Amino acid sequence: MPKKMVVSIVLIAIILGIVVYYTFDPSKVLFPRCPFYALTGLKCPGCGTQRAIHQLLHLNIGEAVRYNAFMVFSIPLLVFLITADVGKTRWPKLYLLSRNPVLSWSILAVVLLWWLLRNLLSL
Repeated sequence: MPKKMVVSIVLIAIILGIVVYYTFDPSKVLFPRCPFYALTGLKCPGCGTQRAIHQLLHLNIGEAVRYNAFMVFSIPLLVFLITADVGKTRWPKLYLLSRNPVLSWSILAVVLLWWLLRNLLSL
């Protein structure tokens, strides 16, 4: 599939996702529920992400943080990783930095710590 077509499909999917999450409140409309939470009663690192995205799109940052602080504070990191990946030929040093094993293990450690703390402290 040509690269331009893939980029177009991804952009359309992102725009459609933004429209859906802006229009419909996941806390009031039937959206997929977390299977981990349904089975265990414990929150996974991603629990609340759909509601947080809806709140962010409505510029309710405090509510978004309340639903999933980790997701909200991860946005700059996600922007960095996506930028590094998309611009790997333009900024090869940035790309290599984004693929550093220390960064990968650090992200994993923070995700696991968030998972543990949000269940122990009811975050």
